[in-house]
Amino acid sequence: MTIDIQALSKSYGSHQVLNELHFHIDNGIFGLLGDNGAGKTTLMEILATLLRFDRGEVEIFGHSLKKEPDAIRSLLGYLPQYFDFFPNVTILESMNYFAALKGIQGKHHIQEETSQRLIEVGLIDQVDKKIKQLSGGMKQRLGIAQAMLGQPKLLIVDEPTVGLDPKERIAFRNLLQNYGEDRIILLSTHIVPDVSSTCDKLLVLKEGHCLYQGAIDDMIRTVEGKVWLVDVDKRQLEQLSQQARITSIVRKEGRIQARLLCNDPPDCCTEVTPETANLEDAYLYISDPEES
Repeated sequence: MTIDIQALSKSYGSHQVLNELHFHIDNGIFGLLGDNGAGKTTLMEILATLLRFDRGEVEIFGHSLKKEPDAIRSLLGYLPQYFDFFPNVTILESMNYFAALKGIQGKHHIQEETSQRLIEVGLIDQVDKKIKQLSGGMKQRLGIAQAMLGQPKLLIVDEPTVGLDPKERIAFRNLLQNYGEDRIILLSTHIVPDVSSTCDKLLVLKEGHCLYQGAIDDMIRTVEGKVWLVDVDKRQLEQLSQQARITSIVRKEGRIQARLLCNDPPDCCTEVTPETANLEDAYLYISDPEES
């Protein structure tokens, strides 16, 4: 099972949203990372057969997206960035409705499938609640459950952890890890830890352009030797900001520990410690190398 994308482009009037994208996806969890406005949602909607593109070729599991969208729809589950449903419908009623749309047949089969998905997202005890009674996090979990109905071979999830608390986010990551063993999952987000903890490969977008495609470990290696830790006071911190990109600070015992991203250690600090690079460091460096 593969997804092949060649020279994919999409514009809204004079605004180019996606510009000549080329990439290939195999089984597993593939991350799509980028700031707001990078083109992530547009790309997800195109792959979910909801939005037409201007130029290029997209082939999903051997089916042309232009010529065979119905064949692709039968193989995918989709969680949009903003999920909601009729306010007076219950969780169970909504899941039964989505199961019917997915073509799941037979009362017993529908009941078995909806129950399993609701167990996985922790909503099995809330089936009689109406949509209007759900918190934002519960709606998001319902959206995840409906996307997984029928165990689709392609699962597209756009900003899936929005509205989830830290415990729910961890549970969702574990769910994706188990689910992605023999299928393709596309995870679009601007939250770097969601990608680093679940994906092996990713695509980094900026203003519709591909900045990086490949293994996460290879991307992290691009900033090895460029991450530093320093202990400074407030006055030194202001001076330091002129020489290096400060990615985080931690206040401890009247001092400030700053994490830096720069090619060489700053000369305004006497004690500089090399630090192990992570995906967030690599993302900041690749998305805006001139600041580093």
